Amino acid sequence: MERIRETPRPDYKARIEALGFDFHDAYWTEEAAYVLTASEVEELEKATRACYEMYCEAAEYIISNRSFAELLIPEEMEEAIRASWEEDELSLYGRFDFAIPSDGGAPKLLEFNADTPTSLLEAAIIQWQWMQEVHPGKDQYNLIHENLVQSWRDIHATYGCGRYYFAGDPSVAEDASTLRYLLSTAQEAGLPTAEVSIRNVDFDATHNFLLDPAGEEIDCLFKLYPWEWMFEENAEACRSNCFFLEPLWKSLMSNKAMLPVLYRLFPESPYLLPAYRFPTRLGGNYCQKPVFSREGGNVTLVRDGKVLESTTGIYGEGEYVYQARVDMRSFEGYYPVIGSWIVGGEASGIGIRETRSRITDNQSLFVPHYFI
Repeated sequence: MERIRETPRPDYKARIEALGFDFHDAYWTEEAAYVLTASEVEELEKATRACYEMYCEAAEYIISNRSFAELLIPEEMEEAIRASWEEDELSLYGRFDFAIPSDGGAPKLLEFNADTPTSLLEAAIIQWQWMQEVHPGKDQYNLIHENLVQSWRDIHATYGCGRYYFAGDPSVAEDASTLRYLLSTAQEAGLPTAEVSIRNVDFDATHNFLLDPAGEEIDCLFKLYPWEWMFEENAEACRSNCFFLEPLWKSLMSNKAMLPVLYRLFPESPYLLPAYRFPTRLGGNYCQKPVFSREGGNVTLVRDGKVLESTTGIYGEGEYVYQARVDMRSFEGYYPVIGSWIVGGEASGIGIRETRSRITDNQSLFVPHYFI
C-alpha cells in the first residue's frame, strides 16, 4: 500500500456535486490516492468477514447469557433486542474501521460503525467516478452500490412493506446526503419510499404504531439516528410494530463496550486489539473511547501513561472502554483508517480517510483508492 500524489480534475467540484456530494469542502481530496495490491484487498476482505462473524458470535453470547448490562443496554429493551435477533431481522449495512500497523501485520479493528455509518456516498459513488475518469484502466475494491441495491430487493422480498421511510436529522449535511443516497438505492431497487425528519415521526401508544406527519402508519423505518438516543428518548416507540433498519440487534454491535467482549471471546484473532473496561492491564499505552460516541469524539490516546492526543466532543459524560494503542503506519505524515463496508452481510468495498492526527474524526480527509 502506498500514497501517491494526484492532480485534481479541474471541474471536480461540479462533477461530485452533480452526484449529490454537497458537503465536500475540506473533506474530499483529489491531490492524493492510495494504491493497494490485490493481496492487500484480499486481506481486508478476509478481515471484514472474520470481524463480522466474530461480532455475530459475540451478539449471540450477550443474548444467550443475558449480559445486556455489560453493554449498558436498558433492561426494558432486552426482550425486544432478543426477539429482533431470534427473528433474524435483516440488516442493510455497516462499516468496520481498520488501522494499518507500522509493523506490517494484519489490519487492526478499531471499531464497528454498525448502526449509523456515514462516509457512504463518497465510498460507493464519488471515488468510483474519480477512478473511472482519472485511472480508467485500474480497478477499485468497490461493490457497495450494487450490493446496497440488491440488499433492498432482499429486504422487500422478505418484508414487503408498503412504503420505506427514511428518517434522520436534515440539519446535519452529511446525514442528509447519506439519507438521500440510501433512498436512491432503494428506489433503484424498485421500492416505494418517503423521506421524513426524525423529529416528525410520532408514536401511537394505543396501537403500538409509528406514524408519519400525515398520520399514516410507518411499517418500515430506516433511521440514521443512533439506537442509544432512541432508547433514552422513547424506549416504548423502539418496541413498536415497525421493521427498523438498522434492526434492534445492531444496537449491540454499534456499542463500543462490545470491544472487550470480542477480545475476551477471541483473544487469538490477528485483527483484534486487547480491549477492557478499565485501563490497568494495558500498561499505560491505550486508546480511551466513550462507550457511545460518533466521529471520533472524546477519544484520548495515551502513551507511557501520558496523553499523546485527544479530541473534544459531546460524549464525555458517560462510561469508557480502553483499547490497546496500535502504532499506525504513516504515509507522508498522514495516518489512514480504512473503512471496510459490510452490505447485506457481505464484504463490499472500502473507503479511506486520513488525517495528520492519529485520531480519525470529522476533520479527516476522504482519499480515493485503486488497486493493482
